[in-house]
Amino acid sequence: MGYAKRKWAGGPEGESPGYQLEDYILARMDLKGLSVRALASTAGIGRNRLHAGLHREADKRIPLRMPETQAILDALGIHPIEALLAINIFESVQDVEFDDLLRVLTMVCGMVKGLPEEIITVVKHVEGLAFEDVRPEHGDAARGLLIKLVTVEYEKVVKRRSFRVDGFGDE
Repeated sequence: MGYAKRKWAGGPEGESPGYQLEDYILARMDLKGLSVRALASTAGIGRNRLHAGLHREADKRIPLRMPETQAILDALGIHPIEALLAINIFESVQDVEFDDLLRVLTMVCGMVKGLPEEIITVVKHVEGLAFEDVRPEHGDAARGLLIKLVTVEYEKVVKRRSFRVDGFGDE
C-alpha cells in the first residue's frame, strides 16, 4: 500500500482550495496502486471517459454520472457513507495531512456504518420506548458522550505507550 498525498482541486485565485469526491477517489487509487485503465476495467466504464472524469486537474474534468460514480466507489470498495464523510471532512479540515485524515475517516466510518439499524433495534427492544421519542437533539448528546469516551480511551493509549517507552507510568 502506498502513500497518498493530498491533492486539492483548483479554484479561483486567492480562494481556499476546494476538495472534490474525484480527488478522494484519485487518492484511494494511489493508495491501492490502481491505474485509470485498471479501474475502468473493474468499474465497467470506458477508459477515456473515466480519465476525463478523474483528471488530476480539476478544471479539465468532465462530470461523472451517478451510476458511474457508484460503479467507481464499488470497484474501490468505498462505502457511500465513506464518500460523503470524506467530502465533509476534507472541506472542513485543511491543516492535517491526507493520510492522517484518512485514518480518522476510516475510524468514523467504522462507527457510523450500521448505526441506524442498531438504533432501530434499540428502539424496538426497549420497553416503553417509541420512535416518537427519538429526536435530533439526541444526536448531539450522543456525539458528546462518544467524544468523551474516545478521549478517555486515547488517553489510556498514550499512558500505555509512555509506560512501554520509558518504563514509568501507571495504568
